[in-house]
Amino acid sequence: MKKESQYIEWKESWRDDYLKTLSAFANTAGGRLYVGIADDGKICGVKGIDKLLEDLPNKIINVLGVQANVYEREKSKQTFIEIEIAKSPCPISFRGQFYVRSGSTTQELKGSALQQLLLSAGNLTWDEITVPSASWDEIDAGVVRMFTRKAIETNRLPTDVNENSLYDLFENLGLSQNGVLTRAAVLLFSKKPTRYCFLAVCKIGRFRGSSHVDLITDDVIECPLFQMPGKIMELLIAKYVQKKFSYSGLQRVETLQYPEMALREAILNAVIHRSYGGNTFLTIKVFDNSLELWNEGELMAPLSIASLKTQHISRLRNKLVANVFYRSGQIESWGRGTLKILEDARKGGYPEPEFECIDGGVQVKFESKMFDEKQQIPNVSKVKHADKVLGLIRENPKITAMEIAQQLATTKRTAERILSKLSDVKSIYREGAKRDGKWIVVEA
Repeated sequence: MKKESQYIEWKESWRDDYLKTLSAFANTAGGRLYVGIADDGKICGVKGIDKLLEDLPNKIINVLGVQANVYEREKSKQTFIEIEIAKSPCPISFRGQFYVRSGSTTQELKGSALQQLLLSAGNLTWDEITVPSASWDEIDAGVVRMFTRKAIETNRLPTDVNENSLYDLFENLGLSQNGVLTRAAVLLFSKKPTRYCFLAVCKIGRFRGSSHVDLITDDVIECPLFQMPGKIMELLIAKYVQKKFSYSGLQRVETLQYPEMALREAILNAVIHRSYGGNTFLTIKVFDNSLELWNEGELMAPLSIASLKTQHISRLRNKLVANVFYRSGQIESWGRGTLKILEDARKGGYPEPEFECIDGGVQVKFESKMFDEKQQIPNVSKVKHADKVLGLIRENPKITAMEIAQQLATTKRTAERILSKLSDVKSIYREGAKRDGKWIVVEA
């Protein structure tokens, strides 16, 4: 007799409450419930088997609304019942609640997980739902042009689409339905996505040591989702992640304390696959020697933490969002994202990132690649004119290198070197474009 699993459950005797288990099988991948087998797998037989064989099929269809095969089985001169139920094409409730199988346990679905089950019944994902209140005027044409350029470069834009027609482009990609924008469209390209999804932001925090309590500084990134991965990575490198500098000949080589490509891939995965119908933000916590990236949304069955480290199929929680990132060349569609994260870390000599299902979401933890003491980034106190330049920036964040040079009575090149050193020691970082951007002072 096979052991209890996602597909098998043993019960010593029948109770109507076990219809909950059958509903979970129907909502997951089907399964078999055996009546007359104890928890230790010993066949104990079942009393009143004839009546059960007659009553159970009717009871299952009357309560759950699905048909099941009910068989009499015999082994070791003991008779027991096997109830076989297939996966249902529509969600099955028991007493108003919905259940699924997870391993050998039956779990009640609530919140975003229940919403996902109900959506999948109509073969829909969360991001395919239309938003009648959304206006086309809210779409950021500049971000859309950024997408189309990338899609054309990667040769992944549909050949029959007119990239100069916003309506034609969105209809072709499923981002709108008969002129009504979808959740994916407003998330990806709206000037203010949080108007429709309050949680469509990323929170980044720097913590002292390894404590989750002692917060030093933090940021909130809010922008069209298509720009989100790039802006997260840009801010992490500018403000939160240490760098080591070395030289190969005359070429300066910059090495991050975490594997850069692996970190980019993890951020892309989090942005694309998170549950936007949930209750929390995408969060990144940066400690002295580690970085934790967490996004809401449990792994979609049958994926597991173990399967993330092997070749696996791609499961899409937000298929329209994923399609846009795929067509822009930022991801592949082969379920290799987690493998690329592990591979890039190994190639760079970094510790292997750890994946964990925690608090209803998935966390990726990166351990720092430690630098030699002599190679550590210098302290801000060793940067010449540091206090003066920081004071000038506080007074005028848009101050230029030439204006700083005039205040210091020095050359523009010297001012640029000071700004570069202050950036290296994480005292300042640049926000926005070179011409229209500004300097931000990192207050410890």
